[in-house]
Amino acid sequence: MRGARSGARPAALIAGILLCAAGSARGELPGGACPGRFEAAAGPLGGGTETEQPADFGAVPEACPGSDLSLRLRGELFDGSAAPDFAGRIIVGATARGRRRINARSGISIAVDLVTYSYVNNAGLAGTGPSFGPATVGYHLVLAAGDRTAVAAYARVLLPIDTARQNGTETGLELGASGRARLSRRWLADGGLSLAGPLFITGGQAHGRLEPAVLAEVWFAPKPAFALFGGGGLRLEVSPTFTLVSVIPRAGMRAALAHGLWLAFLAEAPVAGDDRTNVIASLFVGWTP
Repeated sequence: MRGARSGARPAALIAGILLCAAGSARGELPGGACPGRFEAAAGPLGGGTETEQPADFGAVPEACPGSDLSLRLRGELFDGSAAPDFAGRIIVGATARGRRRINARSGISIAVDLVTYSYVNNAGLAGTGPSFGPATVGYHLVLAAGDRTAVAAYARVLLPIDTARQNGTETGLELGASGRARLSRRWLADGGLSLAGPLFITGGQAHGRLEPAVLAEVWFAPKPAFALFGGGGLRLEVSPTFTLVSVIPRAGMRAALAHGLWLAFLAEAPVAGDDRTNVIASLFVGWTP
C-alpha cells in the first residue's frame, strides 16, 4: 500500500500541471502591459540552483496571469578542484510547471522537480542518485495594470514531497510581488521581490529560515517573436543568521514558435555569496494554448 501511495503522488502532481493549462479562462488580460500569446518577451524565467530554489520556490514569477505548460532542463556545476578539500558538484534535473488563468486578474501555478540527479565529490567521496520532488503550488493576483505597467502579488507553498530526503521533511511559505513595464516598443523590464520561509522538520524539531530576494532584468525584442534579456538577482538569509547567499547575473533569450510553442535559454553565474556554484544553465520548452 505504501508503494501505491508513493507512486500516486507523482501522477497526481503531473495531472495537476496538465489541468492548469486545460480549459483556461478566456477573459481579457489586464492591460496592454501583459504579453500576447506569440510575444517572446514574457518573463521572468525561473532560475537559481536546485538547492536554493527547488521547484521554483523563491523564484520571482510573471506579473501577468496566464495559462501554459513548460519543461525546464537545468544543469549546474561547482568546480572546487583548486581548494584543499577538492570538492565538486554536478546537478542535472527536469522541472515541469503549469499555470492556469482563473480570470482576468488571478491564476494558479504548480511546479514539480520531476527528476534530479546529483554527483558530489567531497575529498574523494562521491555520491550519486536520482530523486523526485519537491513541488510547489502558488496563487497569483494582479493588483494594478495599465497600458504600460502591471503589478501582482503572489503566495506559494513548498510541498514536503522529496525522495532525496531520508530523514526529515522540508516545507515552506513564500510571499512576494512582481512587476512588468513596457519601456518602449522594443524594450521591457520586469522583476520583483520574494520573501521565502523554508522550514525543515527533523527529529520532532523545526528549523526555519527567512530568505528575501530581489530580481530585476531588461528585455530587448527586435521583433515580437524573439527577445534577449539580461539582469541579476540578490538573495539573503536574514534569520536565524544574516548571510549573503548569492549575487547572480543572468542572461538569455526566448523565442515564440508556431502553434503556441516557445523555447528559451537562461544562463546564470553566481559572483558573490555563500553559493559556490560556478554556472547554472537552463533550457525551457513550453506551450501556450
